[in-house]
Amino acid sequence: MTRHGVGVSIQPTLFYPSGAIFLCPGREREIEIRHPGASRFFLVHEYGHLAMRTREEAVADEWAAKQLAMVPAERDTLRAVLSYFVDQGMLFDPLYGTGFDRALRVARAAGIAEREWPLPLVAYAKAQELKKATGTALRLRVKDGYPNAAQMVVWIDRQPIGVLSNVDGERPLELPKLSPGRHLLHALDVWLYHMDPSGEKSEVARRLEAECEFDSTGKNVIDVDLRFDGETLMIQVEERR
Repeated sequence: MTRHGVGVSIQPTLFYPSGAIFLCPGREREIEIRHPGASRFFLVHEYGHLAMRTREEAVADEWAAKQLAMVPAERDTLRAVLSYFVDQGMLFDPLYGTGFDRALRVARAAGIAEREWPLPLVAYAKAQELKKATGTALRLRVKDGYPNAAQMVVWIDRQPIGVLSNVDGERPLELPKLSPGRHLLHALDVWLYHMDPSGEKSEVARRLEAECEFDSTGKNVIDVDLRFDGETLMIQVEERR
């Protein structure tokens, strides 16, 4: 059920009216051997998917970190999972980012003081600030029509970059500055939603994909525009600044 991951959650369905969470005991044991207490985070993470009604791993990470931070007895859980993610280092998954990305996300959401971070995480955070200042920000815009929000996995030049979304707030995707010239952007596993003013979201379409080529001149903001006509997803890329 977890497809070799630690856990997975299922949003409410006819068979699971309240949703469901599945955990892999084998993966939990593996984590506990080296980082006692860390596996508890992944259970709370899956509850985050249900509580926030989101597919986004970053949102579930942040929710879990905030919940655990409110319980003094769970500080050890946060320290353990921080150590676990730092040990994952630069191991990359397009849905989650790197281990360092997850560690940084958890540390900031939980309000853990930087002086308590592992030293490799402090160095990574500083490198990320430099990357943000000198790199390129990918932004999502959903154009004209009933769908007004989307989530997708972005690949550039056939390399996975990460998740781009505006469903749970604007989340630009930071990447190193692109070299001048022609590039290919591929949007995979695209989910479209309609967000009403109250914040309630309704699914419009799922598991779409689209691609387009674009020319880069090295600017630091790239807008990704989506259009959906009810059948076909179209994508356009435009550099700004």
